[in-house]
Amino acid sequence: MHTAAFSMNTWAKVEDGCEISYAPDGPAAMSLYFGGRMEGFELVLTKDSLTRLAAVVAEATGKLAA
Repeated sequence: MHTAAFSMNTWAKVEDGCEISYAPDGPAAMSLYFGGRMEGFELVLTKDSLTRLAAVVAEATGKLAA
């Protein structure tokens, strides 16, 4: 997938029990870590993109529970 706002060609599966943590990435972004900080997968998100991700996650969670 390639757009002006995102470019990547990979995927990750997050299983039950996977460590998920976060830490600031400078003054305007947050890093999300899946599977540990040094051996896992990292996403760096701005406040806006983190807010949009939270909304999508809430919607997707609702679909699973339905």
